[in-house]
Amino acid sequence: MSHRVSYCVVPSPGHDAAGHVEVPGRFASFEAMLAGPLAAHLQQVAARPAAQEEILAVHAPALLERLNLACRQGPQYVDYGDTYVSSSSLDDAKLAAGGVLSLIDGLAENRVTCGFALVRPPGHHATADEPMGFCLLNNVAVAARAAQARGYRRVAIVDFDVHHGNGTQAIFEADPDVYYLSTHQWGIYPGTGRAVDVGRGPGKGSVLNIPLPALAGADAFERLTDEIILPALRRFSPDLLLVSAGFDAHWRDPLANLQLTCHAYYELGRRLIGLAGELCDGRLIMVLEGGYDPAALGASVEATLCALAALGPPQDPFGPAPRPEPDVQDLVRRVVAQHGL
Repeated sequence: MSHRVSYCVVPSPGHDAAGHVEVPGRFASFEAMLAGPLAAHLQQVAARPAAQEEILAVHAPALLERLNLACRQGPQYVDYGDTYVSSSSLDDAKLAAGGVLSLIDGLAENRVTCGFALVRPPGHHATADEPMGFCLLNNVAVAARAAQARGYRRVAIVDFDVHHGNGTQAIFEADPDVYYLSTHQWGIYPGTGRAVDVGRGPGKGSVLNIPLPALAGADAFERLTDEIILPALRRFSPDLLLVSAGFDAHWRDPLANLQLTCHAYYELGRRLIGLAGELCDGRLIMVLEGGYDPAALGASVEATLCALAALGPPQDPFGPAPRPEPDVQDLVRRVVAQHGL
């Protein structure tokens, strides 16, 4: 039986840089998609800016000071890579983080059960004190801390962006009440996310990384889901499931070399919402991260929303991945053994 999915959209049109891949054009197909046949199964939630205290529950004051100064000084890059700001970027980042918080507010007030924050700039590379990887504020981390403050003590974060969420891991790796699980392509930016990294101190065992070989795709993710992701989350038994939903693992994406399809994202979303129903009364909030082929991003988000709404899968406009997948059996065995699954 289908049900309604809450969503918010923060396109941040002022956060822009000519020639960059993380620009407002990523959202080009969202408006038509959200007004199409899916509309009857969705309810929009207005985004609010994240409050100072909500941001500072995760980030150092010096980060906000640095970003504020950079925005006042005009368009510039704020790291040694290609993380940029324009004059409105800090306000845009606060509204992006606040869009996720609006869904957390709705959870606490019983207006939202399942939601998707379609926001930019993304967040999972931002550490407590450094912007990086196109990310200024760590949206999912701000949401996790806010959720804990509202009584959802045990929070699981599943990150299926093609890049490892180094910022999210660094923020929570010593916290036993936040479980961070990441699937990512190994050997690309930011170079973190080793399988042997399992958390530290009281959080030892609360981090699970699955570094994938290039060209891994739908078959690999089916195994990962059945043999690692679902058992690990069942063992942790969260009060809330957050998802860093990056769609740059799609085979058309220009920044990496995994081979997920739109249908594979549908299946992953279906399994995650089913698990949320089993473990935490359906409480699941997805937060957009990467995805840099706008057409593939739009189709993958549509497929995921259909899964969250318990609808059938839409037609995949791009079809199957073009290249054979590598065997991930040894990787699965190592991770299963390391984490006692």
